[in-house]
Amino acid sequence: MIESFYERMAIPDTCHLGKRVFKKLFHENAKLGVTDKKALRDDIDVITWQYTLKPSTIPINAYEDEQRDYPEIAFLQVDLKTLNRTKRLAEVIHRAIPYPLVVVFVYQASCAMSLAHKRFSQAEKGAIVAEDIIISDWISIFDPTPVQWAFLNSLYIPDLPHTHYWALYTAFMDRLIALSCAMFTGEYRLDTTATKRKDRRVQLLACHELEIQIEVYKAEIKKETQFNRKVELNMKFKMLEQQLAQTITRLKQI
Repeated sequence: MIESFYERMAIPDTCHLGKRVFKKLFHENAKLGVTDKKALRDDIDVITWQYTLKPSTIPINAYEDEQRDYPEIAFLQVDLKTLNRTKRLAEVIHRAIPYPLVVVFVYQASCAMSLAHKRFSQAEKGAIVAEDIIISDWISIFDPTPVQWAFLNSLYIPDLPHTHYWALYTAFMDRLIALSCAMFTGEYRLDTTATKRKDRRVQLLACHELEIQIEVYKAEIKKETQFNRKVELNMKFKMLEQQLAQTITRLKQI
């Protein structure tokens, strides 16, 4: 099933690895809390290092500057048993492995993709920091929506930048951000300028933050028994919904 996802990307056979990754790796290379350990133990079935894109397997140059080192891009497939803590697992995986990852979560007939830029730590010499961690919504492998189809088709590697691996990974990131924006706007659109991409990212983060606040108020309203307090919470809830609608409008206009 998931093979069709990789086939659409046209990853060369020379990049295939198909190597099992044991959970011990994350215990040894990441600071894990109790919840993280539980997520690794209970939520994950199998982790497989499916592909490695590097100069010897696909003709794209490594990249390094003062902030980051992108010698290759690894595709890690994570087959899940439950969906309880997928976002948290994405954070654990990106922080444990110090180079660029495309994490593909698989659950039954659906998949989700997660990316995170990596840079050198300013506080600790030799350490790598994962930032801008992002994960897509779940995509049906057999029946994607029109927006999801547009996203999947845009991942076709022969059409993406081949200057170096930083450019290629950034192209993947741009497409994942465009997909996340489309979940609010209903339109999958790639922006051509760095300024527009940055502006969309800011508005997208604002949408996610407002969604979280709305869910918090929903839960509080449901539990609240005092009438006056319930009215007050409802007013704040409506204000947040209006703010979200306005932010989505701004996102559409960028």
